[in-house]
Amino acid sequence: MKTQTARRPDQQRSARSSKSKKYVRQTAHVEARRDGKPLIFGWGGHLSASEKNLIKRRTVWASCIAFVLIIVFVVAGFWININIITPNLPLTSVNGQNITQADYRKLVAVKAQIEQNKIQGVHGLNAQNTALNKQITDQQTVVNNDTTKIDNLLKQVNAAAAGSSQKASLNKQLDAARTQLNKDESLLTQLQTQASILTQDAIPNEQQLYTQSQVSSESAEWLQDNVLIQDWLVKQSSSVQAQVEPTAGSVNAAVRSFIANFPSSLTYSKFLSTNNVSDADVHAMMQLIQRRTNIQNYLAAQIKSPAYQVSAQAMTLPSQDAANKMLQQLKQGANFATLAKKNSVDSNSNTKGGNLGWLARGQYTNTYAANVSAVVDNWLFDPARKVGELSPILKENGTYHIVQITGIDPSRPIDSTTLQSLQTNALTAWLLSQKALPGVNITPINQDMQTDTNNMPSSLPSGAPSNGANGLPGGSGLPGGSGLPGSTGLPGSTP
Repeated sequence: MKTQTARRPDQQRSARSSKSKKYVRQTAHVEARRDGKPLIFGWGGHLSASEKNLIKRRTVWASCIAFVLIIVFVVAGFWININIITPNLPLTSVNGQNITQADYRKLVAVKAQIEQNKIQGVHGLNAQNTALNKQITDQQTVVNNDTTKIDNLLKQVNAAAAGSSQKASLNKQLDAARTQLNKDESLLTQLQTQASILTQDAIPNEQQLYTQSQVSSESAEWLQDNVLIQDWLVKQSSSVQAQVEPTAGSVNAAVRSFIANFPSSLTYSKFLSTNNVSDADVHAMMQLIQRRTNIQNYLAAQIKSPAYQVSAQAMTLPSQDAANKMLQQLKQGANFATLAKKNSVDSNSNTKGGNLGWLARGQYTNTYAANVSAVVDNWLFDPARKVGELSPILKENGTYHIVQITGIDPSRPIDSTTLQSLQTNALTAWLLSQKALPGVNITPINQDMQTDTNNMPSSLPSGAPSNGANGLPGGSGLPGGSGLPGSTGLPGSTP
């Protein structure tokens, strides 16, 4: 009985164990069984259910990862395009050296702020206008007090006994008061004149410069000019380089001055973040601006009197064919002055038979070429020129020129007015002469990039204001609309 009792539990456990093992083997058999159904597009019938599930999971994960990678690549590509590729696209080039959109945007930001400082800075024209207004108001009070004092003295003089010492003393005080009134009125007039010039000329002129078209075109041209300046500078002596290339100290000082004249509502950090430029960018652009200023000063200092000059005659023709005919006739012995009077379209010289008189270098560019080209100037001042030499046809400003040397003077005085003009326009004439040299290649400025709003500071106006928004208070501009007190002059008269 004990043996049977012991066997029965063994048999039961064996049955349960056998059933359990059978169940596990059955599950494995089902999962690993090929059901013959395709997974996709007729493929996958040879796979078991577990293999198909594994492929599905891997496909889902691979799709998710691929989708995430695509997003990352798109975002990265967009960022690279916006921040690296597009900014480094060439706006223009000078002798094969590209000027990038990035450098253009940085210079536009700095130049725009400089122009804004001139008008709205803490030391700008608007601040000067406000200070002048206060001075005018204060001086008007002084004049009014002088007038009141004179009126009181007149009453006392009239009340004093004739011939008395009191009356004589009062008359003396009255004369002194009138003299003082004249001085104070004169000062008031000076202040009013300064304010009028400021509001009617200085501020409107600066507002014309503080526009998108002006700042953008000037910035692009300055970047082109800077390449020419630097290419020339590396060929000069160390002494010349020291006079033109800005020092780190001068650039730092210029940046400090730049920041010090910001409008009161603007900070340097805000300027940098708003325009997406760095402190190093500002220093680089300020260095460019200073280099330009320095070379203007250097070139102006080289222009002295007396100087090498040539006398010449010229004619300007409207077409290549007309120029060819004139040149052929001149080579056959025709009189230059006669042909110039009859055929030249230059009203400044044709009545004089094309006579230009004596010219210093740069004078033709300033006087006859409107500071836009130096082709003729370069030919006139080639050291190889000889008296009587006739030029080939020179194309300049869309017209055609024939020039003849009539005299050369190695050391001829320059009148003061001409000398001052040549010195003021020294850099302009020099740059034009560099651009007119053979082999110099400057590509046109990309207008789309130049006017791209992404390159323009948001505060830079598209155009100048149409009315005097910065004028002085009062309908007539200056305080005290009728001018000086007392429309008939000084009050009263000495009895």
